[in-house]
Amino acid sequence: MKDEQMLTEWPSHLPWLNQSQNDFTFPSDTYLLLYFWSMSCPNCHQLTDKVLQDIKDMNVKVIGVHVPYIEEEKSMEVVLTYALDRGLAIPIVLDQNYEIVTTCHVQGIPSFCLLSQYGQIITKTMGDVGWDKMLKKIAGL
Repeated sequence: MKDEQMLTEWPSHLPWLNQSQNDFTFPSDTYLLLYFWSMSCPNCHQLTDKVLQDIKDMNVKVIGVHVPYIEEEKSMEVVLTYALDRGLAIPIVLDQNYEIVTTCHVQGIPSFCLLSQYGQIITKTMGDVGWDKMLKKIAGL
């Protein structure tokens, strides 16, 4: 596959919440699901709890990729407060300058990107219908 269809390392300067980026290296011990979301996204608010519940017993690790809509959402403290208020215990990387978004060719949020243990993009989906499709894909792994 082309390099743009791979995520072989995390941009080292991006801030993480709930975990260190060093805990997620390639190759990984399992599949990774990148969940692209934003604090300002109403659809993300509705979908997040469902995603975390659905994925709980599956063979995949979820990483929340926070995509800022507005400048205030680039603040680690603001996102941390939001995550704590919502009980989001998953690892979250703050994609301040849309680097992961660009690598994964994400066009809107909420979006999902399933990565192999080697960082290869297996499939991408968007929205609640996309989540249902992604869930079926993960169940078939």
